[in-house]
Amino acid sequence: MSSKMLGKLETVFSYTAHFILQSWPEKRPGILFLTDSGGRVINIIEMQVGQSWNPQELQLRKDSPPSGELNGYVMEAISTRQIVVQNDSNDTLVFGAFPLREQDGQIRAVVGMVTPRAEIDFDLTSYMRGLEPLIRMGYDAYIQHVTSQIVMDLTLHDTTRELLESLTSQISEIIQKGYCSAVRLSENGLLIPQEFVTTQEVDFGLIQITHLVSRFGVSPVTPAVLDNNRIVVVPISMNDSPLYALFLHLSPDEMDYKYDERDVAFLQEVSGKASCALWRAMLSDDLRREASKKDLLYQLMSKIQASIDVNDVLHEIVTSIPILYPYLSVELFLTVEPNATTPVKQLSFHEEEPSTSTKAYLEGRLVVDEITAGDHQVTVIAAPLLGKQGIYGVLQVTSDQLVSLSQHETNYIAILADTAGTAFENAQLYQQSRNLIRELRLINEMARQLNRSLNLKEILDFVTTMMRATFDAEFCAILNKTPGEDSFQVLSSSIPAYNGMSIEASEKPFQEILLNKQALLLAQPGAGPLPFSLMPCSSLMGVPLVVEGEVSGVLLVADSRYHFFSFDDYKLLEIFGQHASLAMTNAVLHNEMERMVITDNLTGLFTRRHLNERVRSSLEKDGYGSLILIDIDFFKTVNDTFGHQVGDEVLIQVSDLIRHSIRDTDIAARWGGEELAVYLPKVDKATAHTVAERIRQCVEQQTSPRVTISCGLAKWNKELDVNLSVEALFHQADVALYEAKNSGRNQVVLA
Repeated sequence: MSSKMLGKLETVFSYTAHFILQSWPEKRPGILFLTDSGGRVINIIEMQVGQSWNPQELQLRKDSPPSGELNGYVMEAISTRQIVVQNDSNDTLVFGAFPLREQDGQIRAVVGMVTPRAEIDFDLTSYMRGLEPLIRMGYDAYIQHVTSQIVMDLTLHDTTRELLESLTSQISEIIQKGYCSAVRLSENGLLIPQEFVTTQEVDFGLIQITHLVSRFGVSPVTPAVLDNNRIVVVPISMNDSPLYALFLHLSPDEMDYKYDERDVAFLQEVSGKASCALWRAMLSDDLRREASKKDLLYQLMSKIQASIDVNDVLHEIVTSIPILYPYLSVELFLTVEPNATTPVKQLSFHEEEPSTSTKAYLEGRLVVDEITAGDHQVTVIAAPLLGKQGIYGVLQVTSDQLVSLSQHETNYIAILADTAGTAFENAQLYQQSRNLIRELRLINEMARQLNRSLNLKEILDFVTTMMRATFDAEFCAILNKTPGEDSFQVLSSSIPAYNGMSIEASEKPFQEILLNKQALLLAQPGAGPLPFSLMPCSSLMGVPLVVEGEVSGVLLVADSRYHFFSFDDYKLLEIFGQHASLAMTNAVLHNEMERMVITDNLTGLFTRRHLNERVRSSLEKDGYGSLILIDIDFFKTVNDTFGHQVGDEVLIQVSDLIRHSIRDTDIAARWGGEELAVYLPKVDKATAHTVAERIRQCVEQQTSPRVTISCGLAKWNKELDVNLSVEALFHQADVALYEAKNSGRNQVVLA
């Protein structure tokens, strides 16, 4: 038997020795000792008060077996489970060994006795047989003593938890095996596993307590000794009101241990006498908790009534209940989309068996259910969020085990839900008004900015940036319907790499927009993305840009998050589309008017006026350049021979050949009549001559009817031609052209 089992017995032996010594004849020497079940000495007491007696041949030392013959008697008492007394009259000493047996017959320890034979004038066997009631008296005295000490100590604690931690710790210290735990009892005597104290490590303790609770199920706790004396349960009550249940329980690695009747008696004694102190501590806790509830409820009501932010209201609702009820988890079920950071769930009305939250919403009252979650029962409480204009959702709290909440506690949850519903309604109304004001401001700002510019690129960039800032989406884009083709091209996007990409009009978003000519809002209900090739997404909005009744483009907003866009976002994007479509149409018309002003109607080349402005700009900012003046040879003969219509076609052919023979940065213009001009900025004389010769050859070879041209080329250099004017440059080219025509035509002459 280990020291863990004997620590208490050693203490009890000290109490028992007091009664044994009182029955021992006065002034007679002797030694009283205690061994464990293996025969090792664990305590030694002199039987003659004030006088030491220890014969030399007797060796008794703690943690060692007795020496000599005495060890044999001790081991005989252990093996025979009977009192053994040495009766040989020739010996000077008398030995006795009394085995202490449990109810199951196991030997717990041995009480031994040694005394001089000359001092004994009575039957030692009979005397030792009478030790058993003395030992019981000693144990009873010990229980009374330690119980009184524990109860006195309990009065020093103000809170239930502190009291229970002290109580279980002292019980465990005295029992000296296994663990001691205390679990709260409901009004019906059922275990509430969420409220417990244990001397075991918390994680392992919770596992074992959960197991114990499952064994009792929904039955009130009664005193019990279970699992072959490995579990002892004693409930504590006060005035027939259940308070807590005390458990003694052994861990799986203590397979050789069990609780004896003295452990059970001790636990019962402590439970009975600790009930009053525990009841007072629990009453104090209840008073403090009620005061805390009222204070918290007042603070909470103040916060949510004063709050005009939906997120704040939802956050206060979700975090307030676990402060008072740590074993309850909180969920919010809403019928509206709050765009909140606090996690919420949608109420479902498609279930065959209505859930607790659905029943609370439909019935408009608090509902308490006991349901099966996995392999155990839980308690679910659902209270509707009531406002003046309707029910906005349900506040649901769930325990991880069956619990029994008082009417006062369920009323507290109902009041909280009612107040939260009103506050949520106020916050929603305020948020809606703010959203309307925000939308009006955005629309006004958008209209103002769009009206300030007729530059198409500026408009596209502004609309893309504004969509990105307004909807906070991962992707925004403006797409243009490609004329004559079933495709869309990205004009501008929040991701520059997508610009210029082409997407088939047969894809679902564009197909529906083209078919209905209405805005589109898509949300993927499953786990995968929407079928859209441009960008993987789970939420998408598209608004058509309609010009003269036809879809000319699309505003597109997409995001990978599910249900990311609200109906308000959808309506706002529609308004964006109307303004953007009008602004883009105006910009296109303005660009077309500008193009018409600077473009010759017949040839498609720039006008003489625009050419002059571009040359003047180049003279100011460039270092050099070249000008080519071109005249169609014998153009009057073409008109007289073939007619003016053919003459116009020839002029158009020459203009097209010029356009294809120069760079995009070069400026080709109609100078007047059959005279044309090309200005080459930052091009030297030699390169310009090559360009002019190329144009001459193309005209000679590719026109029909065949015509030729004469070219006059002038060049300038800022270092040499200081303060050169546009007129002077054109005059130089005109002189060279005149020389080319007088020298036989169909040639290029340098000025």
